[in-house]
Amino acid sequence: MNPTPSASSMFDVGSSTFNVPPAWDLSLLHQINTAWSHPVLDWLMPALSAIEAWLPLIIIAVLLTAWRGGKHGRVMLLCLTIALGLGDGVISNTLKKTIGRVRPRDAMEGVIVRDLGTASPAFMRLFEKPVVKASEPRGETRGKSFPSSHTANMFAAATVIACFYRRAGMLMYLLAAAVAYSRIYCGAHWPSDIPPSMALGVLVGLGVVTVVRRTMKPTNH
Repeated sequence: MNPTPSASSMFDVGSSTFNVPPAWDLSLLHQINTAWSHPVLDWLMPALSAIEAWLPLIIIAVLLTAWRGGKHGRVMLLCLTIALGLGDGVISNTLKKTIGRVRPRDAMEGVIVRDLGTASPAFMRLFEKPVVKASEPRGETRGKSFPSSHTANMFAAATVIACFYRRAGMLMYLLAAAVAYSRIYCGAHWPSDIPPSMALGVLVGLGVVTVVRRTMKPTNH
């Protein structure tokens, strides 16, 4: 078996203006993105990242919850809507623009970029052969790597669901962790982007549920 090359020999940073990530970040990126790859994961990981491809199932789940979940379920959906709107549209978007961290696939050569094939409607992408190619950096000095919106959104959703339906929430946490891993596997995020994004999602989810419950709690006169 050939020895595993070092991260520095596998990845060429390229632009001198790029702020080189720590060695452990590069090493873990190489392991997840390259060394631990498999043909099955080359489809599964992009599929987990392609949230829009699962939109029909998401819509069905939302409608069933609104119909069969009663007030409990509808309050949860309200919290989900607020958490995702606040976390994604305001907090994550603002941090991405402020920090401007470049994604691995846009910063370095040698990163394997994975995605589903193109198709319309979007859910048909799940049945297309995945696209796997080496990154081709364009010398970008600003990007949208931090935080990972996919990760933050999924952990916010899992936290909200867990506050109302504990067992379903635990399953959602597992799915959220898989989506977070997929973002590294697909070359979209650095490993160091993920833990803070997870924490951000949990805090947003807990904060929204707390505020909504206090707001809706009947007051005693």
